[in-house]
Amino acid sequence: MHRFLLFLCLIPLSSSFLQAQDGFKVVGYLPYYRFSYLNQIDFSQLTHLNLAFANPDLTGQLSVGGQDIVPAIQLARQHGVSVMASLAGGGLTDEWEEAWNYWMQPDKRSAYIHNIVAYTLAYELDGVDLDLEWGYVNSLYSPFVLELRDSMTANGLLLTAALPGTHRYPQITDEALAAFDWINMMVYDLTGPWAPNTPGPHSPYYFAVNAINYWRAQGVPSDKLTLGVPFYGYDFSTTTVSSFTYRTLVSQDPAYAYVDQVGMKFYNGIPTIQLKTELALAEVSGIMIWEIGQDAYNDLSLLNAINEVVQATPVRDLPAQAPLAHVYPNPFGDELAVENRSGSPLGLRLLSLDGRPVGQYTLQPGALHWLNTASLAPGFYLLQVVGEQGREVYRVVHR
Repeated sequence: MHRFLLFLCLIPLSSSFLQAQDGFKVVGYLPYYRFSYLNQIDFSQLTHLNLAFANPDLTGQLSVGGQDIVPAIQLARQHGVSVMASLAGGGLTDEWEEAWNYWMQPDKRSAYIHNIVAYTLAYELDGVDLDLEWGYVNSLYSPFVLELRDSMTANGLLLTAALPGTHRYPQITDEALAAFDWINMMVYDLTGPWAPNTPGPHSPYYFAVNAINYWRAQGVPSDKLTLGVPFYGYDFSTTTVSSFTYRTLVSQDPAYAYVDQVGMKFYNGIPTIQLKTELALAEVSGIMIWEIGQDAYNDLSLLNAINEVVQATPVRDLPAQAPLAHVYPNPFGDELAVENRSGSPLGLRLLSLDGRPVGQYTLQPGALHWLNTASLAPGFYLLQVVGEQGREVYRVVHR
């Protein structure tokens, strides 16, 4: 299947319309159990690498799953990537949980933070990312963050956090929330093995929009948010819901890279990942990936799909004549014309700004197609055009 076969999703945006930002971050998590893929990852497409996860033992000494992190650091540094240690993680062993509870106590906290700083400096890391989640977040969290922030600042180090897409733990004070350099929004796991009777997308586009709006409402500015995307999915076809990597799925059929659902398997394919990247470029300061060890290391790579958007100018205001297509008139009324000026078939997707999918079309080389738009409400729309030679996105207005 060619790249022009696409899956519909939603794309409400602000008036900034996908203008690329200076310093846009591409943050990739890499857990220690994926270190075997180090030599297959294109680190040049990242700005930040989060090594996951560093946890203390009962003496307060940190380790990333007992693995040597030096090779990962060296590979990332060759491409100018900032490297951070991500602390904790969503699933702690009993020993890790006991150690965290012990070392976050007020009388132990300073010594533990000293160990964190020493570990960070010893490996010449750029900072740490805090990923304590759900039941592990308690009354000790905010005081720990504030003291850790002071130590990070004193040593010129970054402090970030991974937080749920649309939930703020009540134990996180405003002061602690403001202490992070940025927040990596985990905009996935809307459903999963814990909800086997609720099959469906676990990271739909609207969830990304809702997450951005949620954290802004919590007082976090856009330049301190990154939008998390998944490189994995969930299979609801069996009694026990299981996860799968994007790499495993697309190895079965390359066509799966261009949709978000195969049977009862739900994930994010290339088109949705690219639209989320466009959303992140418009609305926040970066995109975050859980996790890059699940990618396909070939022309179906999701990291490469993100990079294509980040390195391009994704939106053209009309009237304009693009290499792939001629789209007119703009503003448009009952019909919108699209002429294929490329040498290959084009996939067209018309997307509203209020969250409604409008239409999907395939246009053969040299063909002219008039989209029936009489029933559309007035307002802005985005038309995405994708072919074998590239991709364009146009902003059009219905009067």
